[in-house]
Amino acid sequence: MKLVAFSRGTSLALPGLLLQDRIVSLAELVPTTRAPQDALCAIIDGFEALKPAIERLAASGERLPLDSVQLRAPMPWPGKILSSTSVCRAERAVSPEPLLMTLKTAECVIGPGDDIELPETLEPWALSPEAELAVVIKGPAKRVTAENWRSAVFGFTCAIDVAARGGPAAMGRDHWVAKSDTLCPLGPCIVTADEVPDPAQLHVRSWLNGQSRQDFSGVTGDYDIGQQIAFITTVMTLNSGDILLLGSSQQDAGELQGGDRAEAEIEGIGRLSVGVRVRAATARGGASR
Repeated sequence: MKLVAFSRGTSLALPGLLLQDRIVSLAELVPTTRAPQDALCAIIDGFEALKPAIERLAASGERLPLDSVQLRAPMPWPGKILSSTSVCRAERAVSPEPLLMTLKTAECVIGPGDDIELPETLEPWALSPEAELAVVIKGPAKRVTAENWRSAVFGFTCAIDVAARGGPAAMGRDHWVAKSDTLCPLGPCIVTADEVPDPAQLHVRSWLNGQSRQDFSGVTGDYDIGQQIAFITTVMTLNSGDILLLGSSQQDAGELQGGDRAEAEIEGIGRLSVGVRVRAATARGGASR
């Protein structure tokens, strides 16, 4: 199944089911007073019990044309976003660097068609839109073994993890700048884990202004999904709706400038496309990049 969050006009985002070029609302399955994030987490937590009702709505519910709604980030307000340092290489590294995770905030999340807003900084900074496979967690998950990783996974979505790189004196602050609002687009949907036999095999691609930038899979990643979830859950509890970004490739994803369009696509999930803008008071280029 492909789950989405969508809105019509100025309405609150609702949970839905994506059926090719149509959307079926799942709002009747969760209390209408719930915020979009809470509604989606309720579907994650109750998915097995809700599955017959979802299948009924898929067969008989009203189907809204995709072009009549606005897709939103399928997980609009994650409690945690963990960004992995694992790298997908041309060939698997024999002795990769130790695995580390950095955290992004919920304010980093935007959805399809939204704009990345380049952060204001006091010195030049390169911001790179790295395509990544993102895991949507089903929790609570603590001390999960590498072999039992599926117990902590609800599904998968596409992410653009905007990385920051400054000069030699910026070491450490790169991670800080990368936590700026809007620097983690997600979408267009969540594909449930039962439809993904091996996430490492999924083909990930990216473009910047229509120019091909990245083309890879997780097969040659430094660390696989099981190792990453096991590593995280030795330290912290993962809860439903948390997001894990599994790492990107060594390929150059390009450098963002105002007016750009960044896109990422993962087979079976779809294409995520976002714009790029600079704050109105900030000039293009120079120290504001």
